[in-house]
Amino acid sequence: MIQNWNADQITRDLNRCAREMNDWHNDGYVQWGCKQDLYRVKFELDRLLKSSPHFSMEPEWLAEQQKQQVWEILNDKTSNQ
Repeated sequence: MIQNWNADQITRDLNRCAREMNDWHNDGYVQWGCKQDLYRVKFELDRLLKSSPHFSMEPEWLAEQQKQQVWEILNDKTSNQ
C-alpha cells in the first residue's frame, strides 16, 4: 500500500479551518461555513470509525491518547491561572 495522505497535514488543514472560524475579522457567514466543514469532517470520521475493524492494541492506544488529552487540559488550565 502506498499511503497518499498525511495525518499531520490533515490536522494542519483542520486547524486552519478552526482559526478562520474563530477569527473575529470574518463575518458570521464565513465562520458558520467553517464550522459546517468541521462538522462534515466529524460526521465522516464517526462513520468511518464505526465501520472499522478492531485491533488488539487499540484499547491501550486509545487510553494513552485520552491520558495525553487530560494532561494537555490540566496543563492549559494551570498555565492560564
